[in-house]
Amino acid sequence: MGGPCPSWAPSSSGWAGGGRGLSGVMRQPRLLGSGDMEAGVSLSLFVSSQPSQVEDMLSAEEGEEEEEETVPAPASAPAPEDPAEPQLAEASQVLGASEIRQLSLHLPARVTGHPWSLAFCTSRDGFSLQSLYRQMEGHNGPVLLVLRDQDGQMFGAFSSSAIRLSKGFYGTGETFLFSFSPQLKVFKWTGSNSFFVKGDLDSLMMGSSSGQFGLWLDGDLYHGGSHPCATFNNEVLARQEQFCIKELEAWVLS
Repeated sequence: MGGPCPSWAPSSSGWAGGGRGLSGVMRQPRLLGSGDMEAGVSLSLFVSSQPSQVEDMLSAEEGEEEEEETVPAPASAPAPEDPAEPQLAEASQVLGASEIRQLSLHLPARVTGHPWSLAFCTSRDGFSLQSLYRQMEGHNGPVLLVLRDQDGQMFGAFSSSAIRLSKGFYGTGETFLFSFSPQLKVFKWTGSNSFFVKGDLDSLMMGSSSGQFGLWLDGDLYHGGSHPCATFNNEVLARQEQFCIKELEAWVLS
């Protein structure tokens, strides 16, 4: 509701001098001449013609208002459609349908609609980083790395290219980290550095600054860690900085 109504004060010209006394001087009556009669007739004709003109003006204004009210409202723009839900070649042991749908909204447009192929999983291929590298051979497309630790926390990373052995860091700004805690949090590239992915014989690292890694996994894919880093400005992905892996999957999105 609005504020208090403003106080209105009548103007002096509208309220002062409401009546006048009769003059004490008596005037003699005067006979009306022909000129007076003609003036009276003209005045009566003028007054009688005013109501019809006022009515015409009012009806014209009402017609304009009715025309404005009947103008149809502009049609609203259609809401953007969500990208197609990804098709998995087989069921995930880590992600449910809701998590898959949420993650798909943050993937680059170039992989939208592509099927997800399970290239590696610990339950099938064992807990070994060397095995992960072998399963990645022949794949050049982007990879979604997802895992669940012993505390039941789900997190991982999206790599713009396949996971492989490398002498230094590789990848592009499409790479990001994520965590479900329990709602999805995505940590995109900040532009601070280009330490995206590095694959050693005994460890896998993603994101780095000041000697700490956003996500790192050891050679047996059983122990790992997560620290805030400048590459992604991420939070600790797991409940603790050090964690033990229960299940890990690598999905090729091409």
